[in-house]
Amino acid sequence: MGHCKRAVCRSCGFHFQVEHGGGFFFHLLRCDQCGETKDIGFDQLGEIHLAYLKGLGGPYCVATMEQDKYIRENYQGKAISLEEYHSKIERLCGQCQCGGQFRFNAQPRCPECKSTEIEEGEKTLLYD
Repeated sequence: MGHCKRAVCRSCGFHFQVEHGGGFFFHLLRCDQCGETKDIGFDQLGEIHLAYLKGLGGPYCVATMEQDKYIRENYQGKAISLEEYHSKIERLCGQCQCGGQFRFNAQPRCPECKSTEIEEGEKTLLYD
């Protein structure tokens, strides 16, 4: 489950919200240069998501438990690891308009000055 947190930039003092994590049906990636976020739905991943589910020992999440079981038992393709899954999704998401790359592990950045020197506070929203 994803969430938003209040944040303040230690460099410029700008106040904003930071999103963390995807949901039951999508992933959230962040640009490694500017911090822009991009979501990508599992339905957009096609074979990539099916191959990842094939290799899981259980469901991806409770909301998709039955569908995930069906895929694990019936998908004929080769299973892929989490590392391969993330790598394929990052390639699929491509480059950000700024020239950076969308990554699962990119640090949040201030939308005003692009600094990674931010202080995160309380959660303000949970989403799936």
